[in-house]
Amino acid sequence: MTMPKVIRYEIQWDEETYALAERAAHASGLTSIKAYITQLVKQHAPEVLEAYSSIQLTNAQFDAFCEACDNLPAPTARLRKAAQALDQEGFVLNADR
Repeated sequence: MTMPKVIRYEIQWDEETYALAERAAHASGLTSIKAYITQLVKQHAPEVLEAYSSIQLTNAQFDAFCEACDNLPAPTARLRKAAQALDQEGFVLNADR
């Protein structure tokens, strides 16, 4: 069985924050601040990433969005000029895909 790669990360805290983390770790039944931080990241990060990567719309908002997508206005001269400038600079949308 292969062991996962361990990455070391050093944190510099003021004494008050360190003491708070240490007390919270012990109150959580964990033996170290490292275990406490690891638990916090594993519990909280998925929520943060979910909130960051998704949006929720009401039915009315979704209908308005679909309507706007179905009835796009013609690009203005200013927008065309900006697009031409990006083309000349070699800009590629979603280049990493």
